[in-house]
Amino acid sequence: MLQHQEKSMDEKRKLAINFYAISFDAIFFNISSAFLDPGTVIPSFVSMLTNSPILIGLTTTIRNCGWFLPQLLVAHRVESLPYKKPVVLWAGGSLRLSIGIMAFSALLAARNPGLALSLFYLFFVILSFSDGITGVPWIDIFAKSIPPSSRGRYYALTQLLGGSLAFGAGFLIKNILDSKDFVFPNNYFIIFMMGFILAAMSFISFIRVRENISETKPGQEDLRVFLSKIPVLLKSDMTLRKLILINTLVRFFFLPLPFYVIFARENLGLSNDVVGFFVSSQMLGYVLAGVVLGRINDYSGSRMVILITGFATTLQPVLALASYWLHLKGYPFILLYTAIFASIGITYSGVWVGIFNYLLKIAPEEKRPLYIGLLNTVTAPTTFLPIIGGLVINNFNYTFLFIMTFAIVFTGFILSFTIKEPDIIQKKL
Repeated sequence: MLQHQEKSMDEKRKLAINFYAISFDAIFFNISSAFLDPGTVIPSFVSMLTNSPILIGLTTTIRNCGWFLPQLLVAHRVESLPYKKPVVLWAGGSLRLSIGIMAFSALLAARNPGLALSLFYLFFVILSFSDGITGVPWIDIFAKSIPPSSRGRYYALTQLLGGSLAFGAGFLIKNILDSKDFVFPNNYFIIFMMGFILAAMSFISFIRVRENISETKPGQEDLRVFLSKIPVLLKSDMTLRKLILINTLVRFFFLPLPFYVIFARENLGLSNDVVGFFVSSQMLGYVLAGVVLGRINDYSGSRMVILITGFATTLQPVLALASYWLHLKGYPFILLYTAIFASIGITYSGVWVGIFNYLLKIAPEEKRPLYIGLLNTVTAPTTFLPIIGGLVINNFNYTFLFIMTFAIVFTGFILSFTIKEPDIIQKKL
């Protein structure tokens, strides 16, 4: 009896350690991401070194490509591993090191912008692919370390605390970019170094995780056998097919993403330091959405979160067009345009809270790495959307790009109404 109580206490202690270790990993990483945001800060820095819309769009493409592309191969590699933590530590260490080198490469921008841009892109690629390698094992560790009953609390804590501090980081970024004491490129060096320090703190927090052993089959499955499961899985699981399509269509918000900042500067006459306001707005949307959507997920389900996310994403190009119209008419537009970034924050939060929670609910534990890897890898082509966005701007204009984005994302929003809540599906089964 006493041994049973001690075992129960040890299990509770382990759950608490894992909850806070993973939570503060996410919190510090969220704040770090504000200083390295691929939709605002990074394209703003790159645009100081080049005028090419394609090269500017490449920043978001690299970040997303690095996240999505490795995941199916990583899923195959880690599916048979009883412990996934070593993979996260190896790739996570590479990610943090890359951020530090990116910061120092920014210092070269004044004397040799070409070399600075090349080094920055090289380590930005390493950062992005390292993050992609951590994706499947990190989510698997999250799923087996934090039970569904505690996930609403996790989302509330990480997005409220991490997002609130990231919101404040946006104002800090604005002050650094606006300050006469920190001229280019020193201002961006400071911003990127802050991102590095916070990312290192998140890494230290994750080291404390006590990973539970995974239920796996002995031996690693042949890659061809592993990949041959995909057509069968897609054919048999209509819910997964719909979720993949919705996720893909919603992610077309990446099409104009890095160009909202450039559009504000070139077409709306806003100064570069407004980037800080945009970051804060995005983080505010992320924070509020994390708290609200986490509660909605607990009480109304993941489907409702996906619907709200789709609606918020549809608003972004509409707000851009409305702001431009107000600007041409001489009316105030800055608040409306800033709302675009709040909506982007809602989208980022909603994809995680809604789509990934939905996926974890419908995925059997032994197939969870395959489901995670498949969802992300099939979505991988959307990583090239910012480059396509740059080509659209070069050959047409911003208005055409925004209308095109609205049409595609709106289709995903409408399709979201056709899926059912996973709990209802499981009851029927």
